[in-house]
Amino acid sequence: MFIAIIGAGAFMYLSSNAGGLIKDSAEEYVPPVIGADFSFGNVDLGPANGVASLKNMEIGNPEGFKSEHLFKMEELLVKMDVSLENMTSDVIHIREIRLEGADMIYEMGRNGNNVRKIQENIDAYMQELGLDSSSDSEKKFIIDDVYVNGTNVKISSDLLGGKGVGFPLPNLHLSGIGEKENGVLASDVIKQIFGAISGSVSKVAESELLKNTVGSVEDAAGNVVKEMEDKVVDQVGNKLKGLIPQ
Repeated sequence: MFIAIIGAGAFMYLSSNAGGLIKDSAEEYVPPVIGADFSFGNVDLGPANGVASLKNMEIGNPEGFKSEHLFKMEELLVKMDVSLENMTSDVIHIREIRLEGADMIYEMGRNGNNVRKIQENIDAYMQELGLDSSSDSEKKFIIDDVYVNGTNVKISSDLLGGKGVGFPLPNLHLSGIGEKENGVLASDVIKQIFGAISGSVSKVAESELLKNTVGSVEDAAGNVVKEMEDKVVDQVGNKLKGLIPQ
């Protein structure tokens, strides 16, 4: 949804307050779609080269999750064709989207995980409005490339006993979103990006959690062995003392 708003903002670049219009529109319309708070610092528009930059963007947690946030991002960068032909088309072409330096808290609990919940909220919103990928009443998008770089993830879960597991997420690259379908809705774009992030987090998290579990077991086993060694040394020492005349 905020991708659609950026697109509209790029077309309104002649307005001296285009950045403010995008910010106000996004912070009003995005939360009902994702079912979570959404905010960012400011918008920089470069209409000459078709670049829009959202700084200090934050996506809060959906209902039922307690961590501080889901996503905090230094910058969301969108590069698009701002020609009149493209901006007035039913299918808008975006060259590139970059999500840089995100801090993500992946929370798992009784309600599943917070990323999956965002995706479910988007589905519910679209169903409520009677919209799907075949809808002709909404603008659609084709996106050449999406890059998600420099993301740091912390896993939050009651299963970890209050201890968080943190790790860097491998950089992600998605290409050709909406090409086969001749355009997809902005909500579908968000779902595909979140789906890719969620899949990558799940894969890396499984490895990290296993590593931490194995480490904990090894530490516990090491402590047991050390205690046994100490007991054996003490027992042998006591027996030797009994054999050696004082």
